[in-house]
Amino acid sequence: MSKLFSVLILPLVLFLGAFVLNVSGMTITPGLPEAACYAAAGLAGVLCWRFKRSRGVFATGLILLGFWLVSFPLASGMQYDAVSLVGYAAYADLLPIFFCILVLMGDRGLLTPWGILFFSAVAFCGALFLTVVDGGWGLLTPQVAQDLQNLFATTLHHRLLPSWADMWTWLPQPAMVHTFLAVVFLLLRAFFLADPLEVGFLGALLCTAAGLHCVGNPSASGLFFFAAFVSLIVPLFQDSYRMAFLDELTEIPSRRAMTADFKKLGGCYALAMCDIDHFKKFNDTYGHDVGDDVLRMVATHLNRVSGGGSAYRYGGEEFAILFPNSNTTDAQPHLEQVRANIENSPFTLRANDRAGSGAKGRGKATPKPRETVSVTISIGVAERKDQRQQPEDVLKEADKALYKAKNSGRNQVAVGH
Repeated sequence: MSKLFSVLILPLVLFLGAFVLNVSGMTITPGLPEAACYAAAGLAGVLCWRFKRSRGVFATGLILLGFWLVSFPLASGMQYDAVSLVGYAAYADLLPIFFCILVLMGDRGLLTPWGILFFSAVAFCGALFLTVVDGGWGLLTPQVAQDLQNLFATTLHHRLLPSWADMWTWLPQPAMVHTFLAVVFLLLRAFFLADPLEVGFLGALLCTAAGLHCVGNPSASGLFFFAAFVSLIVPLFQDSYRMAFLDELTEIPSRRAMTADFKKLGGCYALAMCDIDHFKKFNDTYGHDVGDDVLRMVATHLNRVSGGGSAYRYGGEEFAILFPNSNTTDAQPHLEQVRANIENSPFTLRANDRAGSGAKGRGKATPKPRETVSVTISIGVAERKDQRQQPEDVLKEADKALYKAKNSGRNQVAVGH
């Protein structure tokens, strides 16, 4: 839940911030929101392209199209003409659908078959509605063109809800329903996947819908569209942080994060090295998929260590725990507790957990249904005893203590000299 909150908080803050600025009546320099939107759109597009987030590039283009719509053809507000009744309504209706398609499609590239197919679908819809708005480019009689516009306007504004549901907004009811369903869909995806970019899509969709609602008010719509673009930018930095400082498998801080935290240390501290006992044999027996599950289970326990310790995935089956402002005497009982917690948490093998065959190291045995195995760890801990010692030196001492624990029978905590 905390992970979900961490990725949801920014889109909500951006949306609420734009809303507060809008209702507060704060004076905004004319043209500033519009300029900020174009700058944010350019930045979002370039960053998504560089980070190989093709769905982000497509989403940026879709939002930019909406911003152009409210900034130029509809700059003076809604009118009872084809641009308002067909163009505006079509964009508001289709945007949530295109967002959901992008989320399901994933990052499949821009000039790939999937990317070209999506672009072609958007281009076809755009060409169709432009043709209707223009009246058929002179190829249709005025009466046929008018009838076609009336047909599309009636369809796009079809009433699905009571009349009071859209009395407060220019958004047509189908667009409101589509947006609501898309928000629910994206929320469910966020709950189960917590993908920052998909949550960014949620914020961008809400902000774009609000920007469309404020059509005719350039400053207000500009604020919301700016928030929509930023909703796509920030998840890229969140993703970059996760890739740089979190271990992908166990989702705890990585070795790089530990190295960064070393620079913040001062005075005394204790470092522990942890190793899963007989992990290679376990991997060979049950397969790498089960081995990955064991790594996740051990990481979860280590990440809950008490005493102010911070756990890191060091590499392979090795983990490290840093105790700032502590010595080995302070850290040892907390390490004993986490060691005992892992020992007393039998690991249950699923019925379909089986080792692969053929490849070396993929395992050969198949466990019985619901078989449980015991997982234990050995720990070595050392402290900084000399002001000249660097964290890497203390880590080496902890590693020596770890080997001492393993040579003494494993499943224990050994203290370095």
